[in-house]
Amino acid sequence: MTRPAAAAPGRIVVLNGIAASGKSTLARGLQDRWPEPFLHVGLDAITATMPRRFLFDGADADLGARWVTDDAGRVLRIDAGPFGERLLLGLPRWATALADAGNHVILDDVLLYPWRLHDVAAVMAGRDAHFVEVRCTIETARVRARERGRGGTGTIDAYYAATYAHDDYDLRIDTERDGPDACAERLVAYLRGDPQPGAFERLARAAGARTADRRHTGP
Repeated sequence: MTRPAAAAPGRIVVLNGIAASGKSTLARGLQDRWPEPFLHVGLDAITATMPRRFLFDGADADLGARWVTDDAGRVLRIDAGPFGERLLLGLPRWATALADAGNHVILDDVLLYPWRLHDVAAVMAGRDAHFVEVRCTIETARVRARERGRGGTGTIDAYYAATYAHDDYDLRIDTERDGPDACAERLVAYLRGDPQPGAFERLARAAGARTADRRHTGP
């Protein structure tokens, strides 16, 4: 069998939203409606590849990702160690590697930390990569998480504000206002318009400008 011919890079749709905001449902809606396959990759999928002892309260979680809780068991924050940071750095690069091979990709993500926004923007800038906010209220996210049997709502409570702290997207989807079909149709209509994405370019330029300012003015 001969090596497959090189294909043009695929399109990337980056979904940012808190847990239970509706990202996975939206991703499936796009997959069902698009004539070519969209691969659905994301934070949950790549985290599942990490050995359990490096996660949550595992023996080596300080090296991976430790869930820090209060006395009542509520999640206060997630501390990423060196292996966890490498995993997070790999996530957008996994998506671009798939796109470079000619695949369309949905990257289902939660940008918990400010440095991740800057990193993802730097990786995606200059590509056919579209930044989509997927949002509902924190109260609705809590209810959905409980209804889906996902246990506590600690990560929602701890990171809702941080996940939506920035304000530059190519498209915004409100899963509380609109139902799953309407949200998927809106995303499909946007992509069928062959838009030129700009959010990642703007975010990357802004991050670069801040870095330059710090070099000139000091800490």
